[in-house]
Amino acid sequence: MNNENFQLFVVGINHKTSTISEREIFQINRKEISHSLKYFNSREEVEGVAIVSTCNRLEFYLVLKQDVLPFDIVSDFYFEKKKISANQKQNLFYIFSGTNVASHLFNVITGLDSMLLGEYQVQGQIKEAYSLACSQKSADKILHKLFHAAFRVGKNVRSKTRIGSGKQSLSGVAAQILKEKLKKEDIVTIVGVNQNTKIIAEILFNAGFSHLIFVNRTLYKAEELAEKFNGLAFSLDRIQEPLISSKCVFTCTGSADYILSSEIINATYNKSRCPSLLIDMAVPRDINTDRIIKEIEVIDLEELKKYLEVQKTDIEADIPLAQKIISDEANIFEVWNEYQKDDYLGVFAEKIESIRLQLLDESKLQVSENEMKLLDKFSRSLLHRMKSTIAQTVLMNDELQEK
Repeated sequence: MNNENFQLFVVGINHKTSTISEREIFQINRKEISHSLKYFNSREEVEGVAIVSTCNRLEFYLVLKQDVLPFDIVSDFYFEKKKISANQKQNLFYIFSGTNVASHLFNVITGLDSMLLGEYQVQGQIKEAYSLACSQKSADKILHKLFHAAFRVGKNVRSKTRIGSGKQSLSGVAAQILKEKLKKEDIVTIVGVNQNTKIIAEILFNAGFSHLIFVNRTLYKAEELAEKFNGLAFSLDRIQEPLISSKCVFTCTGSADYILSSEIINATYNKSRCPSLLIDMAVPRDINTDRIIKEIEVIDLEELKKYLEVQKTDIEADIPLAQKIISDEANIFEVWNEYQKDDYLGVFAEKIESIRLQLLDESKLQVSENEMKLLDKFSRSLLHRMKSTIAQTVLMNDELQEK
C-alpha cells in the first residue's frame, strides 16, 4: 500500500443534522453491515471502511484514493444496494477529512456528540463497528490506528472526568420517564432483545416493576429475558395478546418495517384502555403512529430530546478537560498519519508529539493564553524543521554509504 495515495474521511448523518423520519430511510441495521462492508471492499477506490450504526447516527469511515469524493462512494452504495437517491438529501450529511475525522470520532466515543451528554453505550457500539470491520478485513492500517486511538481517548475521558459517570444511556432516561408515569404494578411490554431493552428491563425490575412481558421475533431470546426478570414471553406474531393488558409498550428492534400499526393499537385501546404509553426508540421506528388516538402518549427519540434539553448536570463543567484530551490525541494522530510513510521518522513522530504536548501542559500555568498560542506555534515549527533536518541528514548518510 502506498499511503500517499489515500485520504481519511467520515461521511455521516445524525440526530443533529436530521429528524428520525429523514434519517430512518438511510439506516443500516446490524445484520446489513457485513454485506455493506463487502460492497465498499469491492470498490477499487476504497482502501479501508468501517460503519458505525446506532439509533442516533450512521457514519462511514473511509480511506480513499486521492481525488475520490467520499459522498459519491456513499451515494453509489445507497443507489446500488437500497435504490435510494442520497444526492437529493446530501444536505443532511456531514463530511470530515484528515485530523477532523479523528476529532469527530473522539467526540463521538466520549459521548460529547451524543443526544445524552456522556452516553456510555456508544463506546461499545464503536467497538462493535471496529470488530465487524476487522472480521470483514475492511479496516486498513489507518483505521486500525484511528479506532485504537479512539478507545484510548474514551477510556481517558471517562476515567479523568465526570463525563460518562453513572453509565448514562438513552434507555436509562426512557426508564426514568416510565417510572414517573406508571405504577409498579402496571404491566410493561418490552419488544426486542438488545442492549437497550436489557437496560430498561434491568432498571425497571430493580425499581420494583414485577409485571414485565418480553416480545421478540425469536421466541427463545424473549424467554431468556422473561426467566431472568420473572416475566412472560411472546413471539412477535402474538404481540397483540400482551397489548390488551399493558399500560406501556417499550420497543426497540432492528426491523426495517413497522411492527405495530395505529389500527391495532387503537382497537386494543378502545377495548381495554391499554396501552396508554408508547416509547419507541427504534430507527427506523417500530410503531406507525399516524392517526393514533390522542389519549395515547407517544414518546420517540424526537420527544426524548425535550426531556434531555431540560436535564442539567454538573458534568458539563468537565467538557473543557475532555476537549483538551481529545485535542491532544487528535494532534498525536495527525503527526502519526503525516509521518507513518517515513521509514526514518515514523517510529519516533508519535512519541515526539506526545512529549511536545506534555511540555506545553507543564508551561500553561506560567504563561498567558496568547503566549501559550505562540509557544504552540513555535514548538510545532521547531519540530518540523528538526524532522526535516534529520531526514536530510539520514538521506545524505545513506548516499555516502552507497558510494
